[in-house]
Amino acid sequence: MNTRTLHRPRQGRGWLLVLALGLLSCMVMGLVLVWSGIERTDTTYFINIAQNELRERQALTAKLEVERERLLSPYELRRRAEEAGMREPKPGQIRRMQVH
Repeated sequence: MNTRTLHRPRQGRGWLLVLALGLLSCMVMGLVLVWSGIERTDTTYFINIAQNELRERQALTAKLEVERERLLSPYELRRRAEEAGMREPKPGQIRRMQVH
């Protein structure tokens, strides 16, 4: 038997094995790329939801601050005091206490 005939089948199998491993690695890399794309889209979706929620809360905070300032305005306090039957104190009705 010749040594050349013994090596030829192994060389054919070697290339077949390399080709199979190359195809397998390409498939795995394709799956990894698809999976990472899905994860990126998922993450972007949740980031957008969080940003929208943040904007809504900031808008609500601004509205509540405006409402608080309106309710604490001297005009509004005077109006509510008059509704409750309160009036400004006369001179001598105010007593100041000293805190030690």
